[in-house]
Amino acid sequence: MQEPVTAPTLDLIDNFPAFDKAGAHLKEIIIEHGYKMIADIGGGANPMLDDEFIANNNIHYSLIDISRSELLKANSLYNKIEADATSNNDTFHKQIAGMKFDLIFSHMFLEHINDPVQAHRNFYSALNPGGRCVHYYASPNNLPLTLNRLLPEKISACLVRIAQPARDLEGSRGKFKAVYKMCGAPNRALSAVFEEIGYTISQHTGYIGHTYYERFKPVAMLERRLRKIIHKLQLPLTSNCLLILEKRA
Repeated sequence: MQEPVTAPTLDLIDNFPAFDKAGAHLKEIIIEHGYKMIADIGGGANPMLDDEFIANNNIHYSLIDISRSELLKANSLYNKIEADATSNNDTFHKQIAGMKFDLIFSHMFLEHINDPVQAHRNFYSALNPGGRCVHYYASPNNLPLTLNRLLPEKISACLVRIAQPARDLEGSRGKFKAVYKMCGAPNRALSAVFEEIGYTISQHTGYIGHTYYERFKPVAMLERRLRKIIHKLQLPLTSNCLLILEKRA
């Protein structure tokens, strides 16, 4: 009988272990469980694990991305696999040559795919027993990301350039169309989908708050005050989520 699911939780964005914190967070998980076979989904241009850590821990690190051009941006030392995470299960396994992994993770990937259920099924079948999936992704329950979802891509890209002028949209920090399917705040309905696939949910946390107003100081200060109230009221107005799923041994 499957153990009870960890209840979905809400936290503040300051505690979201993604972006510049993701590498350290993943390393902790890898070292704790002794994982060796690692797959980075959709991270073609931006691998999360550095060469030194990979070598020192004898890790086989695969970059799996649908875009050959993104894979070409990454260091040639990585095992690069061109594959579509949302293809049918047989096709996906052919694309990854039947490989099995101890850890499959994605960083700002799930919000961009049209068939997340199929992707989660593919990841589950590609996991070794006792393995985990770790997903960091955007959740559209705030004004900037709602606009990103609703506005034409050219307009939303212009807004990103205004809010984040230092971002290299043509390079390794490119902007891709987001659809946010299954990326809402953690809830029991989403938990049921993951359980049906066969996963045990280790953690599903939604994070409140964002940094899109940092160039506009008065608005940013107001947002910081409001996020604390939203969190205290436990309103599911999430900007990002962390999802950790386990395939039981």
